[in-house]
Amino acid sequence: MGARPYLVACASIAGATALGLLAGDRLTLPDNTMIFVFAIMIAALGGRGPGLAAAALAVGAYDFFFVPPRFTFAVADIHHLVTFAVMFAVGAAMGTLVARVRRARDAEVRARTEELRSSLLSAISHDLRTPLAAITGMATQLRDSAKTPDDREALDTIVDEAKRLATILTNVIAITRVERSEVQGEWVPVEELVGATLDRAEAALAGRDVAIDVPSELGITGDPVLVEQLLLNLVDNAAKHTPAGSPIAIRAARAGAGVEIEVSDRGDGLPPGPVDQLFAKFFRGPGVTAPGAGLGLAVCRGIAIAHGGEIGARARDGGGATFRVWLPGGDAPQIEAV
Repeated sequence: MGARPYLVACASIAGATALGLLAGDRLTLPDNTMIFVFAIMIAALGGRGPGLAAAALAVGAYDFFFVPPRFTFAVADIHHLVTFAVMFAVGAAMGTLVARVRRARDAEVRARTEELRSSLLSAISHDLRTPLAAITGMATQLRDSAKTPDDREALDTIVDEAKRLATILTNVIAITRVERSEVQGEWVPVEELVGATLDRAEAALAGRDVAIDVPSELGITGDPVLVEQLLLNLVDNAAKHTPAGSPIAIRAARAGAGVEIEVSDRGDGLPPGPVDQLFAKFFRGPGVTAPGAGLGLAVCRGIAIAHGGEIGARARDGGGATFRVWLPGGDAPQIEAV
């Protein structure tokens, strides 16, 4: 808030006091009361604190300069205590009202800004996906027919960077959907989600042994597109931050009223510091050289929270890390016979 509203409060009460003294006997006590109340209302535009400060100053100035016996803080007529109480009530009520209006206005501005930002991100991301897919497809064709190693290497770089940009765009779209609460709810088998994830991560998992332990009857209740993106990010994270050819394990099990899914690796483990930092936007651990924008795990957390779930990580026994996500779900719903 700063000191400015309090300076305004002091100036308002000083002005009311000076006006009352200059007017002298031409103003009655009720007239002076109204002048001080008006000054308090002006000060209360700065908020509850300045309003109460102005009320306290007004009571002191009004009592000392205008209430008999004057130039003392004594109060001969107890009815003036009601006037003091009214001054405090006006300061508190006006200040509280102004504060509420400002909070409501700020919340509306933030909501509109966030909606505009999400709309722009969504529009830009969707508009970029089509030309990016075309670039990736054409570069792949050219790479496959390249005649020299140098041409193939250059086209490999184009394809890899285009795919990386496509991953970033997919994560941006996922964040936008989560922040706009565009989360659908349906029962989906975890086995199906893991299969689709492994198909999309085929290139990243080349040469790795992937152990899968996912009961066929388990499923989550949520948005299959978003949950698949969550799993893809976890698998991609494990592949990027572990030695080539090292194994990855995916496990799912019933846990209370939901399903626990774990993606484990045999890399160097978690970076030093609190685990929560891993799920912050744009966080990249010390010494990380793998390409990426630091959005993958942040997207995972957003998707998990949007589904009423949770996500965490821990060091894995024997080396490596395990990322665990809990989502609501359970066994396949029973279909009643017709």
